[in-house]
Amino acid sequence: MSKISCVIHTYNSEKYLRECLSSVEWCDEIVIIDMYSTDRTIEIAQEFGAKIYMHEYLGYADPARNYGLSKCSYDWILALDSDELIPKKLKIRLKEIADKDIFDVVLISRRNFFFGKELLGGAWGYDQDVIARFFKKGFLTYGSEVHNFIKINPKARVGKIIDKESSIIHFNYNSVRHFIEKLNTYTDFETFSTKYNYKGKPAIKILYHICREFFGRFIYKKGYKDGWIGLYLSLAMAFYRATAIAKSNLPNEEEVIKLYKELSKNIRDTKNDNKDK
Repeated sequence: MSKISCVIHTYNSEKYLRECLSSVEWCDEIVIIDMYSTDRTIEIAQEFGAKIYMHEYLGYADPARNYGLSKCSYDWILALDSDELIPKKLKIRLKEIADKDIFDVVLISRRNFFFGKELLGGAWGYDQDVIARFFKKGFLTYGSEVHNFIKINPKARVGKIIDKESSIIHFNYNSVRHFIEKLNTYTDFETFSTKYNYKGKPAIKILYHICREFFGRFIYKKGYKDGWIGLYLSLAMAFYRATAIAKSNLPNEEEVIKLYKELSKNIRDTKNDNKDK
């Protein structure tokens, strides 16, 4: 039988980690890439006999994920977030795929829970959020930028599991405060991406892209099916795009302080000139 490594990145993950690890105890190896947690994350991981490696905390997971791939001992890799669960039905299907060796990369549907509610639309429904999480070594890598997604080897045989009962269960955000904190963090890193560079572009074009984000999620991706939460999240993701654009194109705090000091100096110089007269 083919052996499977499960790699999980962690940072202060004690709230969900025990349940996550319990759902993947069937894997032949559990690899934890911890970004210097200050809670009980390491202690919990040790209880499950996980191999633990440390990685610099950067505020987002992709570099740690890539590092984790190099630490896996076996050809098949299951990559998870620490707030995700693998149901029994999915476990059976993944083991079958590994043994039959019919795919190199498997895209798996994901059931997303925001604030304790499972979402049906907005790009978060289980049939909308389908991601590559099970793959053979060498057929997938992660991008280095936040939300830069994945790079699949063009020669890979790609399969899909899109089934509610065989979906990864993902508890995205447990509160609005948690969501806003992550939004603020992620948009900081988006400033390194060229996709939000709108310098010199008219405001109407920026407004178009912000509105497109909202209507794309709420109407086209059927966020309306989630009622008030769907409306809020669609608005929030439009605000995410607006904030990322603003952070990428407006002066940062250091530049504003520099301008403040220059104005202050000019005021002092003007005052001294008047005294001399």
